[in-house]
Amino acid sequence: EDQKEDLGQEVSKKRPRETPNYFVAIPITDDQVLDKIEDVQELIFTKEPDLLRAFLPVQTMHLTIIVAHLATEEEVKKAVLALKQSKAKVEAILQGKDHIMTFNGIGQFNNQVIYVKMSEEDQKILSRIAEAVEECFIEMNLDISGSKDFKPHLTFLKLSKAPRLKRRGFRKIYSDLYKEYEDSYFGTEVFTQIDLCAMHKKKQESGYYYCECSINVGSSSTEESKEQ
Repeated sequence: EDQKEDLGQEVSKKRPRETPNYFVAIPITDDQVLDKIEDVQELIFTKEPDLLRAFLPVQTMHLTIIVAHLATEEEVKKAVLALKQSKAKVEAILQGKDHIMTFNGIGQFNNQVIYVKMSEEDQKILSRIAEAVEECFIEMNLDISGSKDFKPHLTFLKLSKAPRLKRRGFRKIYSDLYKEYEDSYFGTEVFTQIDLCAMHKKKQESGYYYCECSINVGSSSTEESKEQ
């Protein structure tokens, strides 16, 4: 632990905190979950059309594990390696089983960020997975200082996406805009993949972020490695 702290201090002395430009994410692709999120967005839109700009497109839905500032191509390569190295640790946590994530109910941070909630059990497992990935990035001496305490949440609306709204006095998103769905069941997603995504590169045709690297985890990935 002490060593970790020393490392952190060294890194912070060396460089000022840079704005993250990459993130590691679990993509959410289940149709039931995404359709339900679109339903909520449509409901909010009918009540408050101005919030359209603050919606996150369902094609980009993901759970963020960590954010990173990768300054050079060299660092991007290191991050790819770090993600690949985390695979064994993640597999050890999953123990060859598929982990099914359950999405249920809507939560918010400061009435600025609205997200779909996950069960406590899921949050615990994902926290361990996030730690495993984080360790691999720290071992590579990569800058993940922008990462906050990990709290898995599926964001579908955030005010910071629409700065103009704030200037016009839009400071809060009130829960009566989505109360019909506040306790709704959204569905499940089998956790099979972790991506290293670029924030600023051109998105893929599917609408999802540009991926530098993806690793497969869970039962499907063990079959793959047997084939290899």
